[in-house]
Amino acid sequence: MTQAARRQHDALLATARVADVQGLQWQQWSGPEAGPRLLLLHGGFGSWNHWFANIEALRAQRELWSVDLPGLGHSADIEASAGPADFAHRLFGSFRELSLDNRRVHIAGFSFGAMVGVRLAQLLGARCQRLIAIGAAGWGDLHVQVPLTAPPRPGTDWDTAAPVHRANLRALMFSPEAVIDDLAIYLHGENLGRARFNSRALSRTNEFMQALPNLEAECLCVWGSADATAGGEEALSARRVIIESAGARFQLLPGVGHWAMYEAPEAINTLLLDWSGSGRRPGPSNRMASRIRPANTSTVPT
Repeated sequence: MTQAARRQHDALLATARVADVQGLQWQQWSGPEAGPRLLLLHGGFGSWNHWFANIEALRAQRELWSVDLPGLGHSADIEASAGPADFAHRLFGSFRELSLDNRRVHIAGFSFGAMVGVRLAQLLGARCQRLIAIGAAGWGDLHVQVPLTAPPRPGTDWDTAAPVHRANLRALMFSPEAVIDDLAIYLHGENLGRARFNSRALSRTNEFMQALPNLEAECLCVWGSADATAGGEEALSARRVIIESAGARFQLLPGVGHWAMYEAPEAINTLLLDWSGSGRRPGPSNRMASRIRPANTSTVPT
C-alpha cells in the first residue's frame, strides 16, 4: 500500500521545479504567464502535499507556487517561540529573493497556513490582491483543539502506523462520511515524520481574527460545515459575523471536513480559480526562477 502512495507522491513532485532559498524549500509548477501567481500555504504539521489533490487542476490555469513552511517538510527550522508574523517575515525575504513580488500574487492558506498567509499578505501590501483562507486557525475560543492519539514513531511499520493515522485523520481532518485512502494516510504520516515545529498552541490564539480587519487584500474565508476545528453551526455563524463585519466574505462547504482541499478538491479548485482569476466571486454560502532546479525525488525520504 505504502509503495503505491509513495509513487503517486513522487510522480507529482517530479513535475515541479524546486528552489531552496534562505532555508525554505519552494515548489513551482509553470502555468500561464498572464495573470497573478497563486501561492499555496499548507497547514500545521504539513508540507506542500496538503495541496496534492489540487495541483494538477490548478497548474493548468495558474503559475503555481507552494512552500514548506519553516520547521516543516524539507525547510529549515524556526525558533520554537515563533509566531505567524515570524513565519511571514521568513517567507517574505525568501519570496523577494526569488523575485516573486514582481507580479501580482494571490495567496491560499490552509489552517495554520492561513494565519501565516494573512500576515504575508499584509507585508506584500498591494502586490497581494486576494487571500483565500481555508479552515483558518487563529480564532481564539472559537477554534476547537481536537484530541488525538499519540502518533506512531517515525519508522513504524505501515500495518501498525496506518490505523493510528486513519483514526487521527478521521478525528481532525475529514468529515465522518469521507473515504480516507492510503494516499492520505501516507501523506499525513510523512508530514508528521518531518515536522519539528508545533503550531497547535498558536492555532488557539486570535491571530487571524485580529489581522483580518487590517488586510488590504480582498479575503474569502472558507470552512467545511463538518470541520472538527470549527465548533459547529453556532461557532461558524459567529465567525461569519466577524468576517463580514471586516469586509471579507464567508463561504461554507456543506458536509466537508477540515482538509477540504483533499476531501472536496473540485469545490476548492473552483473557488480558487474563480476567486483568484476572472474576478468572479463565489455566491452566497449555503445557510451558514534562475535559482530553480528540477525536483529530484530521490532526495525524498522513504
